[in-house]
Amino acid sequence: MRPSLLWQVTPPDDAPQTAPSYLFGTMHVRDLRAFEWMGLVEQHLSECAVFATEFDFSEMDQAALGAALRLPEGHDLERLLGRGAWKRLQLVARQNPYLPLATLRWQHPMAISTALSAGNLATESPHSLDEALWHAANRLGLETTGVETFADQLQTLRSIDLQTHARQLSGLLKRQSGHQRHVGRMMEQYRRGDIHALYKSAKRETHGLRYALIYRRNALMSLRFVEIARERPLFCAVGAAHLAGAKGMLRLLKHAGFRIMPLV
Repeated sequence: MRPSLLWQVTPPDDAPQTAPSYLFGTMHVRDLRAFEWMGLVEQHLSECAVFATEFDFSEMDQAALGAALRLPEGHDLERLLGRGAWKRLQLVARQNPYLPLATLRWQHPMAISTALSAGNLATESPHSLDEALWHAANRLGLETTGVETFADQLQTLRSIDLQTHARQLSGLLKRQSGHQRHVGRMMEQYRRGDIHALYKSAKRETHGLRYALIYRRNALMSLRFVEIARERPLFCAVGAAHLAGAKGMLRLLKHAGFRIMPLV
């Protein structure tokens, strides 16, 4: 497969409709370096009837999200991480605007890990790339949906036990300077459209969580893509790490009889 973030995905000849759909690898970041594919994306967005992100942003329940990103009652992050990792986290939090010290003790480890990555990137856009695409689709009058639901994403978070989340965060804190370089490399890989390198990076980062965070979700999102794209042309934007690999969405869509072609 050639490097590309944007793929034309054509249904099989026996589908009720055979107009092409599109699969785009996105990032949930506000760094303008991630927006360099936007012009090409917008050329094809208007050709579709439906736009899907991982979940439809109109479904977001801020109260439920806030509750999911706090530790359950009776837990605190210092006990979960241990004294050494907790001290390292406090030092990092003093330099990271995404990590409020006042509530740090009760934050979910996944929320902390996300904030650590976000702190290594610029925040030049008012919206993340996937949110900007969702707004563009709304302006064009496209129907919006998700290839997951918001509830699906919360369930994925809850399906991983707290100790596993804590080990992931502790490892990230130990290699914080290396993680900063890693985030920079991933951004360059993204700009080049190197979905294979992005997939490998995601595999390394997720370790024992690959099934829950990547493979299982790839299968679910591909099934939903097929369901929509057989009936109406779809523009689907999901995290770029979900595209490549033997269990990636592109391979799964090909196995479902769709023809895939990179657009660069």
